[in-house]
Amino acid sequence: MSMTSEIKFEDYLAVETAGGATWHPDGKRIAFTSNSTGLYQIYTCDIEKGKSLPRVQLTNEEDRCTDPRYLSDGTLVFTRDRNGDENFQIGIIDNDRSVEWLTSNLEVKHRITFASDSYVYFSANITDKARLDVYRWKIPLNQNWPELIFEPDKGLIAVSGAMVSDTKILMTQFYGNLDQQLLILDLLSGELANLTAAICRGTPTRWEVVRLIDSEHILVITDHNSDSTRLAILSTHGRYHPLDRLADLTKFDIENHTFTKDSTWTYFLENQEGYSTLHRAKFSDQNFSDFETLAFPLRGVVPTGDARTWSHSKGLVLSNDEHLLAVTMSSGNQPTSIWILDIKDMTNWRAVDVSLAGLDPSTFVEPTLHRFNSFDQLSVPYFKYMPLGGIPENGWPAILMIHGGPEAQIRPDFNPVIQFYLSAGFAVITPNIRGSDGYGRKYLDLDNVEKRLDSIRDIKHLALYLKESDNEIDGDRLVVYGGSYGGFAVLSAMTEHPELWKAGVDIVGVSNFVTFLKNTAAWRRSLREAEYGSLEHDMDALVKISPIHKIDRISAPLFIIQGDNDERVPLSESVQIYEKLKAKELPVRLMRFADEGHGLAKLKNRIKAYSEVVEWLKRIV
Repeated sequence: MSMTSEIKFEDYLAVETAGGATWHPDGKRIAFTSNSTGLYQIYTCDIEKGKSLPRVQLTNEEDRCTDPRYLSDGTLVFTRDRNGDENFQIGIIDNDRSVEWLTSNLEVKHRITFASDSYVYFSANITDKARLDVYRWKIPLNQNWPELIFEPDKGLIAVSGAMVSDTKILMTQFYGNLDQQLLILDLLSGELANLTAAICRGTPTRWEVVRLIDSEHILVITDHNSDSTRLAILSTHGRYHPLDRLADLTKFDIENHTFTKDSTWTYFLENQEGYSTLHRAKFSDQNFSDFETLAFPLRGVVPTGDARTWSHSKGLVLSNDEHLLAVTMSSGNQPTSIWILDIKDMTNWRAVDVSLAGLDPSTFVEPTLHRFNSFDQLSVPYFKYMPLGGIPENGWPAILMIHGGPEAQIRPDFNPVIQFYLSAGFAVITPNIRGSDGYGRKYLDLDNVEKRLDSIRDIKHLALYLKESDNEIDGDRLVVYGGSYGGFAVLSAMTEHPELWKAGVDIVGVSNFVTFLKNTAAWRRSLREAEYGSLEHDMDALVKISPIHKIDRISAPLFIIQGDNDERVPLSESVQIYEKLKAKELPVRLMRFADEGHGLAKLKNRIKAYSEVVEWLKRIV
């Protein structure tokens, strides 16, 4: 199998991604992030109906700039880390477009969570690396100093995007990715009230604040007494009111939302088998009205993530005058960009044209959605990307790409790495194995602690299903591939079911859950123990599921990619399994990057790593 000379890997990686729009208070322009230079920077452009206008680059930093937010005074706040270390610092861009850094302690993580008209709220581990305290910073930021307002006992608490009053704020206490509580903090008395503890009664529950409906009622997203996340009403006195009729109209998980402070409409997304559907409704203290589903310009995804996995945390944002909705949109064959929906006449246009790096967009492949039955007859969804052209006699070799998380979901948005593998002659299969988000709470919990290896059995049965039932796939030439938790899945699939694979590609993956939990960033440990099991109570289970204890079973070559500055899955996880495989003279390669963290953010590193992976796979598969 050979890669045609016309196709260059860097062409695919150079396809631009733009997203995370934020509206200037005047409603005439947006700021956003783009990786057109090879690294995410902050840009701005004016908004004019039906047009994509020239943009202006506002930052030119040596590392990624992320999560821009316009403040009420017209300044733009954003964050930047160094070499992937995730110790994000806070900067501002004023109205004359000059950059000023407001924080400079490179050993401290700053996470902006909310901005009101008067304050920016953020969390930081200044006093204790294992704890993120809560601060507020009066606007204008460069004329004031941050104020410590809350010190939790441990872990992560974040201001939740709504003010109950000038002196009371809503906060979220994270016990895990799937278990939160909502709190009210009285800034005058210091009194802290838990709104959801009595409702949940110890049952892990997801809670997310959407907005205040009035001074005593909060619109929330939750999976309390529900398999899916849905909208509901929570009072400031801790009373819960489900919106059952709305739940009948929206069958899938609710995610992402936007509104303005005075708007009557609330806009929100429904995750329908990975595809985003936009709705809006009006909410009162007990009910909702005027529910509508709005048309998107394309069938696809509104992608978001944190500053590590994505450049922004909001994919949907409404202008202050409520006339325009800026949406970050993508599909399998449409690169991620920013669209504007005019709410008055329901027209739409692409506001930011993204570079295709000279590639013909007709060569981009849209996936198809499928399902298979796993070992216990659980129906597991996957997306299938097929190379263009005639199918080889025995079918295409295939890469089974496993997402991270594990409480994440791989979705049918544009992925330049996938498109390159397709151009190189590999089919790409992207499953959402048990434990993935987007399919309900029961599905999410099917891989917890002692059930961890059931998700790896899903990968096995997907491989067997492709081998036995899909004539387009060569079942004897399968590659298992993944990053972070997906990297663990690669190592586990290669040790638990070694007979299935021609090769494996592990990107920043966990090899030993005991050492991972001991060495991951201190502030993360309790959050990860909630998913994987604790060092104190679940040691036997952690040892049992760790691939490093079973490396004698690995029979296929393994390619490992790791950033030296990874605080989530430390470098030691990759080094230790590499050294053990080398000592046993098993085929393994480790590629390290001194200027990266949890994954590869810099274009030059992505080109180096992934092009070598492809050449390596071509020799093996």
